[in-house]
Amino acid sequence: MKSKLFYTQLFGLLSLLVILLVTIPIYTDKIPKELKKEVWQKLKKNGLNWVAIRVEGRDITLSGIAPSIPLHNKAINIVKHSLGVRLVHDKISPTVITPYSMTIKYKQKEKKLIFNGYMPSKKSIENLFVEVIKNYPSFKIVKQIDVGAGEPKEWKSLILVVSLLMKKLDLGVVHIIDKEVVFSGKCQTSQQESEILLYLKEYKNIGFTIKSRVVAMDEATKICQKRFKELLSTNRIEFRAGKSIVKSSSEALLQELVDISALCPNVKLKIIGHTDSRGDNLKNKELSESRAKAVVAKLFQLGIPLEQMIAIGKGESEPLVSNETKEGRAKNRRIEFKVIGE
Repeated sequence: MKSKLFYTQLFGLLSLLVILLVTIPIYTDKIPKELKKEVWQKLKKNGLNWVAIRVEGRDITLSGIAPSIPLHNKAINIVKHSLGVRLVHDKISPTVITPYSMTIKYKQKEKKLIFNGYMPSKKSIENLFVEVIKNYPSFKIVKQIDVGAGEPKEWKSLILVVSLLMKKLDLGVVHIIDKEVVFSGKCQTSQQESEILLYLKEYKNIGFTIKSRVVAMDEATKICQKRFKELLSTNRIEFRAGKSIVKSSSEALLQELVDISALCPNVKLKIIGHTDSRGDNLKNKELSESRAKAVVAKLFQLGIPLEQMIAIGKGESEPLVSNETKEGRAKNRRIEFKVIGE
């Protein structure tokens, strides 16, 4: 009796094994097909027809040329969150970026380093931040980097060198667009600025343009005066006719003046008002002083300490050109900035 039961169970197990041997290959073949169909329908529904799919079991490899970085990321996310998918292999070609750029912001007081731009691969991003974190151990590193193709030659080494050179600044921003590198910010000495330019000399030799707008604090007075003069020689703070009310159209210019003043916070600023020669001399002097005070008030609202500024009115006494023409009078009506040393 026991023997009969044993053979009955054995027959049942053998029958189940035969069924499994027959059906597993069918389902092994069917699962990838169904998974591919489901994933493709999701991609198509989202307008991602450019993605090519290869399925092996429950692993999916994506390829194709992404029209943009956001669409590249969207395709990956859709597939990753599809039911039944185990692994996603990203073989999508990066978008060609034009212009190719990177901005690095360095804030020493806040211990923060911010990257915003493009690198040629995920591996290049990983390698960059291994070195950055090693050299800025106590800093918060903000990574806002996408992968994109089209980088200039030696881009990876340039970004690393530039990021390490930021240490020489108290505050700084570097904008790199294709082969143009522009440093802005401030440092303690002009020697530090020279060292930055020296380190970047090899990149200049292979076609990069290197520009420095760094203000060395040992030359802050001279540089600030130069910046104020350059800005106000091509732009004018405007007032309502015959009044000391600053027009709203001058707000952007006022902000630029504030930005320059941040480079020389330990100096005094003379804000000097001038008029043309029309009208009464005394009234012109009063109007010029009133306008200078109005500018001081605006700059104070934008962040320059009141004790750093002095308002002076000189009326018509210091014309730039003759007052005989309309154009000449317009040039003579102006606000001038003069930097007084520490």
